[in-house]
Amino acid sequence: MTHKTMRKEEIINFLQKLNDDIKDFIRHSLEATPDYEQWSNLPNGFVQLKCWETKGCTKKECLAYGSEDHRCWLKVGTLCGGKVQGEFAQKYKTCFECDVYTTISKEPLKALYENINTLIFHLTDKSDKLGELAIKDQLTNLYNRHFFNEIIEKETSSAERKTEPLSFIMIDIDGFKQINDTLGHLTGDKILAEAATLIKNTVRKSDIVFRFGGDEFLVILTNSACDMAIIMVQRILDGVEDWNINSADTCGCKLSISVGCATYEKGNDVVETLKKADERMYQNKNEKKIRQDAGLKGGQQEEPWNT
Repeated sequence: MTHKTMRKEEIINFLQKLNDDIKDFIRHSLEATPDYEQWSNLPNGFVQLKCWETKGCTKKECLAYGSEDHRCWLKVGTLCGGKVQGEFAQKYKTCFECDVYTTISKEPLKALYENINTLIFHLTDKSDKLGELAIKDQLTNLYNRHFFNEIIEKETSSAERKTEPLSFIMIDIDGFKQINDTLGHLTGDKILAEAATLIKNTVRKSDIVFRFGGDEFLVILTNSACDMAIIMVQRILDGVEDWNINSADTCGCKLSISVGCATYEKGNDVVETLKKADERMYQNKNEKKIRQDAGLKGGQQEEPWNT
């Protein structure tokens, strides 16, 4: 067998292995197997890269320090160059000149596999960010109504299957139009963001918070009926009072919200349940206005928000 023939067979064998690896990666990726999140997890026989070891790095606070084959150039927040490195697309520009990355590029086979790994990571990262943009409200960073429409059937089906209550809490900022008209839309945007953060930080991890409209928020409260949800509502109202004490002067206005709750039950119409929560929220708003017009005192927690 000539050297030329052997070389041809080596190339054919390499291409076959590469093709098999790509098909295996695609298959496991579609199955969402965690072990195959990175192309580099394939058993390609390469020695694992340890950038911190190669460079003799002692920055234990670096996110890549001590990691096994984690590709420092694919990790946001590393400390190369003595400063925190940013997102992938920005930091990757400087990685081409790194001596760790260069050791891979010297070997064509390793370089090919690593370039595929980097490409996959980049596309996945970009896809994740686009996905976040599609389901998140950019001002408040809460889920948007589009995402609500995507998951509501799943949430109601889960509640029915587990025979657990599922409640909707509608929250509306009082006098928001007046805030925009008198203090400007920038202040209005800040109030929306502050209210969103307050609500998000108050509810449980299992609950889902949406910006449902202009100044209206929705909380899907899992495994809770309205009589139990009142505890959560009170916590939100207490949070509003604390915000008014600590932050109202900075924004130039106080925060006030109206709240309504309705519980979804098996066989109910989701739209009607949401409508009921919305009606109770406006009832809460009207009751407060009546009290204010009459000059009566009383906190928001005294209002019949779910009756």
